[in-house]
Amino acid sequence: MIDRTARLLDLYAGAPLGAHLGMRLRFADGRAIVDLPWAVHLDHGMSGIHGGVFGTLVDTAAWFTAALHYDVWIATIEFQTRLLEPIAGEDLVATGSLVRAGKRLATATAEVRTASGTLAAVGSASFTVTGVPLP
Repeated sequence: MIDRTARLLDLYAGAPLGAHLGMRLRFADGRAIVDLPWAVHLDHGMSGIHGGVFGTLVDTAAWFTAALHYDVWIATIEFQTRLLEPIAGEDLVATGSLVRAGKRLATATAEVRTASGTLAAVGSASFTVTGVPLP
């Protein structure tokens, strides 16, 4: 698992989106955790954090949590995000949880909380298991 974790961290480091948004990935207890410090470029026109940011956090935390269980690429086939609270000017933390790692389909959930602990969003995602090896 340690080698797979290192490979996933390298894969993440090469993704421009995470760097652009300021997200940081880490792993603990078989879960992906994505930290996102607040910055003004994350806001919508009314100065709250845009809903798409929460969707990105759900997809990322769920994907990397599920990917821990595969030596091949998994591709997102769907994800959903439920926004629970309007959030403005706060750091966010998304934590993934594995639901199932099957031969053809993986499913995971994610919670997004503020750094102070407010549950801001929840979501889930499904992934197809491909035959493409991880880099």
